[in-house]
Amino acid sequence: MHPLVPYPTLPILAILLSSLVLVTSCSTPQDSTIANTKLSDSQSVLASNIEFDAELGESPWPKEGATTLAITESIQQTIKSRYANDLPALRHVHSKAHGCVLADFQVNQTLQDEHQHGIFQSGASYKAWIRFSNGDSDATREDKEGDGRGMAIKLMGVPGEKLLPDESHTQDFVMINHPVFFINDPQKYLSLIESLSSSNLLARLSAPLSLGIEGSIIAAKINGKKIRSPLYARYWSMVPYQLGAGSSRRAMKFSAKPCRQLDNTPQSDQLEDPNYLRTAMKNHLDTDAACFDFLIQTRDTRTAAGTALSVEMATNEWEESAAPFFKVATITIPKQDFDKPEQHKFCENLSYTPWHSVIEHRPLGGVNRIRKVVYTSTANLRRSINAVKPVEPTGNER
Repeated sequence: MHPLVPYPTLPILAILLSSLVLVTSCSTPQDSTIANTKLSDSQSVLASNIEFDAELGESPWPKEGATTLAITESIQQTIKSRYANDLPALRHVHSKAHGCVLADFQVNQTLQDEHQHGIFQSGASYKAWIRFSNGDSDATREDKEGDGRGMAIKLMGVPGEKLLPDESHTQDFVMINHPVFFINDPQKYLSLIESLSSSNLLARLSAPLSLGIEGSIIAAKINGKKIRSPLYARYWSMVPYQLGAGSSRRAMKFSAKPCRQLDNTPQSDQLEDPNYLRTAMKNHLDTDAACFDFLIQTRDTRTAAGTALSVEMATNEWEESAAPFFKVATITIPKQDFDKPEQHKFCENLSYTPWHSVIEHRPLGGVNRIRKVVYTSTANLRRSINAVKPVEPTGNER
């Protein structure tokens, strides 16, 4: 998007500004502190009504509720300032979409009993709207620049009670082309965005200290990714979710992997096109379908809590040797002409959040708990600025 202040020139600070799936702020007003946080009653209720599943390993971070509200306030202030005279208001990050495509999500005809929960019922089939994007907040940034790439899936016609009231028949899966996130503690993230927004140069230069060595390395890897096509990349949930309900529930992560392994190295002639990732998708889907395997990995949280498989440590990858992936569904993106203004506008008005979910797939961990407040508040604000009403998709929009 259009930052309130120039991006820092140091490479590591530029890396930190790609907030990716957490949707946090790259510039926040100086008085945006916990003490000065003033949000609506509904946002405060969202933050205060968060539940923790201790049996699955969830536990609150220190001052998590207040920190979540402070992060949300800073993002809202950034969006309001950024789009005071520049409409339409776009997403805070993942602003640049490469395409929004209609797809089919087909659950395997046969599944192991331990995987048959929620939407994963043998033979179940759903229509889906899938949005591919760059992670950066600048919608004009050229695709040749390294960046995290997103894949957001919205299934439609999903039965069952939902965790958020605004959509009653959908299930969202939000992913990035990297298996882990770069920070765990909400207070550290708030410190990061406050440092980056400071008028003091030394404070801005100290921002990487908020991440530490591990987080800085992860951020560098995410921000260095270059791909040939969004249809050739593998995507991960990065953070955990619930699989099942009641005493049989477990923790899971998920991933979308191309059905065929394809060379995803950008070609030199592509890089002349600043929007070459959209062009690559268009060229592919003009003549052929695309396909992804949808995979899940599960683990018994009751025995793994506190280990490298912790649901609260978003920086920890669940190694496949300990928690192997299993294919549970196939995503087919048929040949289609998606590159149309009306379809792009429709997709930009959609709201993707992990909390558009059935109970059996409840988001887990601190990053997801922050998302519940941030995603809802920013989607509502964006629609308010753009004077559009939320519409729950059915798959019959084309």
